[in-house]
Amino acid sequence: MTRLALLQALPAFLAAIQTVSSTPLNFGGLHPRNEPQPNHTVWPTDVASLAHDQTWPNFADKTLRWSSYLPPSFDEVFLPKTEKDLSLGLQYMSSNHLPWLAKSGGHGYSPTLHSIQNAVLINLENFNYVRVEGDGRAVVGTGTLFGDLIDTGSTGAMLGGGLGRLQGLHGLTSDALRKVRMALWNGTIIEASDEVNQDLFWGIRGSGQNYGIVIESTYETWPATNGGMYYNADMIFTKDSVERIVEIINNLTTPALDAKLAFIIFFASDAATSKLTVVVNLVYAGSKEEGQNYTQLFSSFSLSLAESMLSWAELPTKSVLGLIPASCAKGPRYNLYSVITRTLDPKSFVKFSNDFEKFLQDYPLANGSAMMLETFPVQGVEALPDDYSAFPHRKHFHNQIESIGSYTDDSVADAVDNFFREWRDKFAKPTISGYNELHVYQNYAHDDEPLLALYGYQEWRHERLTNLKNTYDPHGFFDGYHPVPSDIAKWGERQDTKKNGEKHI
Repeated sequence: MTRLALLQALPAFLAAIQTVSSTPLNFGGLHPRNEPQPNHTVWPTDVASLAHDQTWPNFADKTLRWSSYLPPSFDEVFLPKTEKDLSLGLQYMSSNHLPWLAKSGGHGYSPTLHSIQNAVLINLENFNYVRVEGDGRAVVGTGTLFGDLIDTGSTGAMLGGGLGRLQGLHGLTSDALRKVRMALWNGTIIEASDEVNQDLFWGIRGSGQNYGIVIESTYETWPATNGGMYYNADMIFTKDSVERIVEIINNLTTPALDAKLAFIIFFASDAATSKLTVVVNLVYAGSKEEGQNYTQLFSSFSLSLAESMLSWAELPTKSVLGLIPASCAKGPRYNLYSVITRTLDPKSFVKFSNDFEKFLQDYPLANGSAMMLETFPVQGVEALPDDYSAFPHRKHFHNQIESIGSYTDDSVADAVDNFFREWRDKFAKPTISGYNELHVYQNYAHDDEPLLALYGYQEWRHERLTNLKNTYDPHGFFDGYHPVPSDIAKWGERQDTKKNGEKHI
């Protein structure tokens, strides 16, 4: 029987991977990542051939990332082939105070990564494997990409929680996680699960980039819904239809979206007309006839309708008119702002659509920019208790609004940043978002939000996460991606690496 390890996550995620052991740890004698580095160090003989400097012909390719917006920078790249290689490399780097960043897919785009400069990139592409155990559980290596997988998800998205179209049925990707194998900053290899290092296992699921490098993940799997085939409908609209689209989706999410139904909506410029185009993608985990019950709510006023039955493996590349692979092109500046909302305010979306069309016309060098709206069912997410994992949004995870500023010419950088940041702030207002507090999915966060918005507002969460940080990353080697504070008093602060104290939220 076809099985799947949840879930499908979309497009931009960090893939830093981590593990933990029951061996007592010695944290003495080392220093934080940002201390002055020795001018000359020599890699251990056993792994020296796996490390390369900028003169290596493949250096640029092996260090290329999805986004070049406020990126990290690297002097060396390290490509471990085995768990032992990774362990030896971490021992060497930590003992020589070398900063590093682990890369799986390289889609981590947060500006907080800009704090990592002149570092070693740990490229984990050699850990690209998937195997299904006799009990049906899937074991996924950290170098595995979504495009390499059939019916499984990959590690980077899971570390922040892992949203996806089937979360109404099975919850988050991290909810399906049963075990991880990790490397700590000093090369110690450990496991974390409900049986061993339970507190670390709790923290990995929602704040997992903070504690180590996940080498492999083991997931529970489920029989594929509808035999593994999904109804897909792609519809194109003019911006004049935005209010009606939003009202229909609000009706469908009140009180809750069908657990088998998922929407992805793109707002982008039509290159031929310079007019804003809206693409509505509807996926139903069931028959064509069942899915059409929802499509007919929109199709009567759409410009076009394309229907198909797709396998789970085909959805990432063929749904949404194939726009998702296009949005994963590596190299441009991608400046993203996001917010979670309970409802979609029709008048705000109409105003945004008009403003966005004019913005793209005024700044044609930014015409690759888009807004993506993900409205997924929440029954499986809400079914688990609030303290099940470090993921803090179980009752606040209805609509993801993601603004994606894309450009290659920095002359439009400030205009892009100002436009999307201002609109993020407008959508985040309680009267618009439907939530009393700001909620931001950690995988989609920028760098100017309060950490409370990413990791939760409850003090018990702060205490638990800070304790984990101080236990497993006492020197801050894993502080590059929305770092959990090592000082409990700093939970009220914003991350903000570049705004010089300006307040936007």
